[in-house]
Amino acid sequence: MKPVVTYILLMMCGFPAWSQIDRLDSLLYDVLGDDKEMMKFLNPPSSYCYLYSGFAGDSKTFYAGREIGDNMFSMNGSIYFFHSKNFFIGTTGSWYNQLDPGYSNTIVSAGFYQALNRKKSLSFRASYNRYFYNSGDSETNNVFNNNLGTGISLRNSCIGARLSLNFLFGQDFGISFTPNLFSRITIARFGKYNKIQLEPETSVFFGSEYVEYSITDNLNSQQSGTQSSSITNDVYGLLNTQVYFPLCIYLGDIDIELGYSVNIPNSQDENITYPVSSFFSFSLGYLLPLN
Repeated sequence: MKPVVTYILLMMCGFPAWSQIDRLDSLLYDVLGDDKEMMKFLNPPSSYCYLYSGFAGDSKTFYAGREIGDNMFSMNGSIYFFHSKNFFIGTTGSWYNQLDPGYSNTIVSAGFYQALNRKKSLSFRASYNRYFYNSGDSETNNVFNNNLGTGISLRNSCIGARLSLNFLFGQDFGISFTPNLFSRITIARFGKYNKIQLEPETSVFFGSEYVEYSITDNLNSQQSGTQSSSITNDVYGLLNTQVYFPLCIYLGDIDIELGYSVNIPNSQDENITYPVSSFFSFSLGYLLPLN
């Protein structure tokens, strides 16, 4: 039997990476997807590349809507290299204020993006992520060290949909699936290309959780009463629905994002319920053209 808490903590280590993948999908559309406004602003040559660096923080830490720790906040720093030939490579580091050591993992990522139609409104993404854990406990066994991710996005100038599928593997194997709806609502424009936007998203997260079942056996005729035992199964299903409300400010090569998220968790265990929760987030990024 695998302890539920240990399993959740191991999955939590990969959760910032999945959030980062969603952010990368948006960046890939803007940087590699030939966004008209960005192309006018940057005026790139036929072949070009960029560095994107930034950091993000969350006021609380969750996995699938389940809070990890008591108001444990996290910080993630990242740097990525993008090329117009539709590939990227980069790394992300994660720090949590209640873990020892606080810097818990490094994620190295590589992948590619490909538009599937002439308008570049339909796109495909695939990536590989390798997790390197920084654990103060030599006995800690991290069962997931790798993640193969793939996704497809369909969008126009103001609304879109994304499907993301992740395969976690190492000493164990897991799958997560996340459909996502998102929108872009321009609030104000100032200067030639600067703007403020609302970019609301709604996503549902499907994954695995361990569910404990009680079994009651009747004792033989020479004894009275019953005997109870339990078994634990790995059950796949809907784990969380999240609604995200970010306010995004774009100032040339800089983007600032202030967000508020609401989690509506769901358990496959009929005897367990999780409360609706919320948290704030902040991110700051800088896009540096290299040509």
